[in-house]
Parts: sequence; structure tokens; C-alpha cells
Amino acid sequence: MNGQVSRISDIQLPSSVSTLYVDGSFFPLSSHSTPSMAYAWTAIDSDGFILESHYNTIPSLFPSALRSEVFALLHGLDFLPQNTKITVATDCAQLLSLWSSYVETPFVPRMLKESNHLLWSSMRYIVSQKNLDVTLIKVPAHADDPLNNHVDALAKAAHTDSQISS
Repeated sequence: MNGQVSRISDIQLPSSVSTLYVDGSFFPLSSHSTPSMAYAWTAIDSDGFILESHYNTIPSLFPSALRSEVFALLHGLDFLPQNTKITVATDCAQLLSLWSSYVETPFVPRMLKESNHLLWSSMRYIVSQKNLDVTLIKVPAHADDPLNNHVDALAKAAHTDSQISS
């Protein structure tokens, strides 16, 4: 990674960010490759301009497509400043469903038995500590949304590209 180390919270997005596009990418185990997970997010201002884009690979311990989507959302939210009202656009319907189950409802201990509970717990913490007002919306995958196509391409590029941001 060219001597750079990317950590959550190294970058803070400006307060003008209004929309965050997030996407995960998962390449399963095949005869010629190991499983690979990656994520990307793109921050947009109210005029539709891209403020920042970020993509990277994810350690592939128990890899899954859903885990890469959850990680993309977690990572994007962590870059937001305090008291941000944000719309998050995702093409993953399951992410919207799980958001309402894990983040918008009171915590119950049985959540600790669910897949990705550490990521969801971290997300709850970030939303609470930063006082984020988050609305998730579903956008069509691989359709005519150029910003969703952009973040999708970044997530896929992360599997082979060693750069951290674009």
C-alpha cells in the first residue's frame, strides 16, 4: 500500500457531505484464487459533487458478500463528522433490513449470536457517539445510477489495486 496505512477515522469528511454511496465486493474461493473481500464508499455533497472516495480490501476471515457490504457502511459512517444528517445509498436490500434490526432497535443480548455482530455493534456505537442521523435508501444495482456504478467499480478495483483512495 505504498507505505500508507489506512485506519478508521484517519480522514474526516467535511460537514457538506449529504449522501454516502457504499458498496462491498466479494470474490469467492475458486480453483485459481483465494476468497477476497473489498469495500468502497463515495461521499457526495448536496450539489451532487464527489467530495471523497475511498476503497480498500478487507481481511478475508470468514469472507462473505454481506460482510463486505456491512463493512463498507461501517467504514463510511466512521468518516463522518459529529451531528451529520446523512442519506446512505446502497444496492444491498439485506443491508437495509439488517440496519433496522441491529441499529434502529434497542440492543438485546441475542444480537451477539448473529453473524457480523461485532461490525453491527461498532456501527451502533459510531452512530450513537457521533450523533448521526442516518437514512438508508435502496438504489438499483448495475443500473443507470452513475454514482452507484462508480462506487461499485471502486469496490471491485480494490481487489487488484493497492491504492487507498481515488
